[in-house]
Amino acid sequence: MVREGSQPKSAKDGDQLSGSAQSGTLYVVGTPIGNLDDITIRALRILGTVSIIASEDPAATQALLAHHRTAGTVTSYGPRNLGEKVALLLSRLKEGYDVALVSDSGTPVIYDPGSHLIKEAHRAGIPVRSVPGPSALTAAVAISGCSGDSLLFEGHLPRLRHSLNTFLSGFRNERRTLVLFAASQSIEPVLIALAKIFPTRRVIIAQDLTKSEERTLQGTPSMLLKHMRRLSRGETVAVVIEGPSSRSGPIPQITPLC
Repeated sequence: MVREGSQPKSAKDGDQLSGSAQSGTLYVVGTPIGNLDDITIRALRILGTVSIIASEDPAATQALLAHHRTAGTVTSYGPRNLGEKVALLLSRLKEGYDVALVSDSGTPVIYDPGSHLIKEAHRAGIPVRSVPGPSALTAAVAISGCSGDSLLFEGHLPRLRHSLNTFLSGFRNERRTLVLFAASQSIEPVLIALAKIFPTRRVIIAQDLTKSEERTLQGTPSMLLKHMRRLSRGETVAVVIEGPSSRSGPIPQITPLC
């Protein structure tokens, strides 16, 4: 349910900020990473009351709104013409329109271009508020069995194999839990590189988190390379790499965790 047109509108029930009387508020809203029911009551209220929803993937946002029978005015946000979109949304915020920024899934800014609008809103003195929600980053770590006390996240990996090997080699002495995002078609070269750099580390691969077809595998990189057929094509994969001092005992054979 998508509402055409927009009028200056502010969220209520404690979400109104005391900023400039003329400006609206930018809400950074977390949305489901798979299961459409994984959204907070507050997020639905915000999406239903702001004037504009700026979405990385309007089709995904429209499906979310329709699922929850919520009306909203959706406009695209990136990746093309991002500068023009940021300028337009800032103009609307300055006019008093409240705007919700959403990713195609998960939390904006995490593996997402949302920081551009947020940074410019701060520069313009526009109130920015978080409406927290799901993230594939935290979801993957939560079910991995690895320590979440100290994390290192890399969302954009080099595409060329030589560059990828060089890049990942820089983490050879890293003791924190590593989290990588990779396209499913790129996971094989990632595991080949990890087999050279971290041959004995426990690695967890998580795909389609919270969906009915969720897949989660664990093992050494070499073990996982033998089971690529279990992963589907086209979806981003979360790869969690356990720190060297976190494990006690042998690594189990390839094991589905889901």
